[in-house]
Amino acid sequence: MMLFKDRPIKQKFLLVIMAVNIATLLLGFAGFMVYDRWEARRTMKAQISTIADILAYNCAAALLFDDAADAQETLAFLKTKLPIVSAWILTAKGAPLARYVREGFAAPEMPPAVQKNAVTIKKQMLQLYREVRMENKPIGTVYIQSDTRQMVGQGKNHLLIATLALLFSILASFLISIRLQKAIATPITDLASLSRSVSKEKNYAVRARKHGNDETGFLVDAFNDMLHQIEQQNASLVQAGKSAEESAREALRLAERVTQANLKLENEIRIRKDVEKTLQKHRKNLEERIQERTWELRETNQKLRQEIDERVAAEKRIQDSLDEKVLLLGEIHHRVKNNLQVISSLMDLTRRRTLSEEAKMVLADARSKIYAMSLVHSQLYRSESFTRIDMAVHIRRLLGSMGQIYTNSYRRVRPKIECSHVFLSVTQAIPCALVLNELLSNVYKHAYPEDTTGECFISMAEIDGKRIHFRVRDNGAGIPEDVDIEGTESLGLKLIRNLIRKQLKGEVWFKHDNGMDITAEFPVDHDDVLIHGGQDLTPDGRFPSEPTSPEATTAVEE
Repeated sequence: MMLFKDRPIKQKFLLVIMAVNIATLLLGFAGFMVYDRWEARRTMKAQISTIADILAYNCAAALLFDDAADAQETLAFLKTKLPIVSAWILTAKGAPLARYVREGFAAPEMPPAVQKNAVTIKKQMLQLYREVRMENKPIGTVYIQSDTRQMVGQGKNHLLIATLALLFSILASFLISIRLQKAIATPITDLASLSRSVSKEKNYAVRARKHGNDETGFLVDAFNDMLHQIEQQNASLVQAGKSAEESAREALRLAERVTQANLKLENEIRIRKDVEKTLQKHRKNLEERIQERTWELRETNQKLRQEIDERVAAEKRIQDSLDEKVLLLGEIHHRVKNNLQVISSLMDLTRRRTLSEEAKMVLADARSKIYAMSLVHSQLYRSESFTRIDMAVHIRRLLGSMGQIYTNSYRRVRPKIECSHVFLSVTQAIPCALVLNELLSNVYKHAYPEDTTGECFISMAEIDGKRIHFRVRDNGAGIPEDVDIEGTESLGLKLIRNLIRKQLKGEVWFKHDNGMDITAEFPVDHDDVLIHGGQDLTPDGRFPSEPTSPEATTAVEE
């Protein structure tokens, strides 16, 4: 069976609306039935009490003079009251003076024990006692027994009518919900379909259609602006690629020219050797031929010097192209950082406007995760190298952002940081930043209740250049010991375990020690040559320029 979280958003809206409507209708139905039953019993008691008051007033003289015939005549009018099956008029000593029994019902010889002005319902029968008083002295009692089956039948009819009304209301709410949920779900589904299309076809020229000026409208505007920026950046990358290809073709042409010059030089050397052989035969014109060949060699060297100058200029153009790519990469990180901060600001505005505390906490957690990723791109943008993330700087900036989100608990927690010379690649820095954000958020939210203070110890170090070890510990309330940390489905703990074990290929340990102590280790990614260095790179991550060959320098000097 498909889980609720995996269902389409249209079905989610419909299920939520129908659940609320059905729950409301069921509560109204239950309240109506309880009130109907209470009102029916109250009405019946009131009617029987009125009849008893009338009997008590009419039979006072009969009881005073002990006149059974008059009392029997007083009870005769009960034949018009169908629910009443039997009635007695009792003297002050409890002896029956007169009685009435409806035809078709068997009444006991004597009524139950006399009670003062009591009303009870037993075995579908309502029993009422009414004391008859004269000059504030009791002179007898009226006892009436009424059948409640008519009231029960009326209650069943009301139950049937209310049930039919409930089913009709559920059907009407279902049809109305189908119509109304489209107004909310359609913009979101359209945006999701467009994002899948863009991801699959790589067509950044399309734009999402805006349905209104609510939060989904703002999301569509941000998505369209992001597509516009990606389209511009993609065009810039294509143009830079074309420039790089043109530079490569120019370098190939220069290489072909140098090869031709070398072939020409080799040919001249062969000619010179032939000339030397010929000089032995023609000694007379030796000086003229040497001058002629010397002039040709100087001209060839001059051409070779020009070719070398052109090659140096081509190398400079290639280096300029690489500098442009570095600048473009910095601009990309800057744009990504800006987009993440825009999303974070939108979520913060939404959090401030919402009335649900649970929604505020969810939006605050999501905003802190997005802000943690934006800090990584912000550090890349400000850094000279786009491949090294200084985790000490990142941790301090992340702690600073906690003050904006958790203003109440931020001043009550004293952080202690031990981290230096720890650098990670972008692929490892982003999940590590998300883990740190989740751990620090838990400390500021749950570790220290109101009016309590404490410390938060954060350490990160590189072990033998192979593994990263970091630890977050507090002396607060901690997680209850009866909670199964490995088996719990809490989003925060599940996110921490998955990021460390699956993405960082490491391990995490949870320990209860006067608070919460969380330790994690993961291997350093040594496949990134730009971070860990190599023989072909300079310390700042650039490819060194090739020096001019000694043979070419010697040839120029000659």
